[in-house]
Amino acid sequence: MVARDLLYSKNIQRSSLFTVDTVYDIQDMNIIYLHGLASSGRSGTAKRLRELLPDDNVVTPDIPVNPIKALQLLLSLAGEYQAGDTIVIGTSMGAMYASQMKGYRRILVNPAFHVSDILKENRGNRLQFFSKREDGCEYFEVSDSLIQEFEEMEANLAYVDDVAPKSVIGLFGDSDEVCNCLDEYRSRYCYWLSFKGGHRLNEGVIMNTLLPAIKWLKQQDYSSGRIDLPIEDITLGDAGCIGKNM
Repeated sequence: MVARDLLYSKNIQRSSLFTVDTVYDIQDMNIIYLHGLASSGRSGTAKRLRELLPDDNVVTPDIPVNPIKALQLLLSLAGEYQAGDTIVIGTSMGAMYASQMKGYRRILVNPAFHVSDILKENRGNRLQFFSKREDGCEYFEVSDSLIQEFEEMEANLAYVDDVAPKSVIGLFGDSDEVCNCLDEYRSRYCYWLSFKGGHRLNEGVIMNTLLPAIKWLKQQDYSSGRIDLPIEDITLGDAGCIGKNM
């Protein structure tokens, strides 16, 4: 059985899961936000990140519906933004794509590693986008070919090792009504935590969970404040995120 550890800081409020020590220099960074299925770079979460991080270069592209074109977008982003000064955040489908930007600091929120399963439930339907897209498109068709393309891409996810698994933090809603990929996430990465909430982010989750995680990863040496603690040594007042030893 693999022992679990705790990424934590002592003497902090129980609601806080990450702290940023003022002795550390916080970098202004590129923040790439990858949205979920049937959304856009103009979603409410994208807008809120731009408001909360005015000193950073917040990049919120529209992800193409076609997964091949979406992967081409990732290659374009990787060519434009260096891993050393970039954090990639993804929600749902966007978290699945963010997981493929290996070598970057990444935050995966309720990752949907099997978008094809969601699409199968809507096979033959026309899905409307939740927010306006740059190309003006208002909907897309869930075709058999689209489902197959996602299946083929998803089948390759587990076969490519991540060069920096400890640079990834997973955030999982304890009432996610859409998907639960926590076990799959834990088989690949080290650190994760759960928050009270569902699949879609709300203001409380953004402020109390996502934003502190961003600030943590923005530290120049973001791993220096981590303390690996065996789970049997956790004491009252400790806060952090549960993970597994690599």
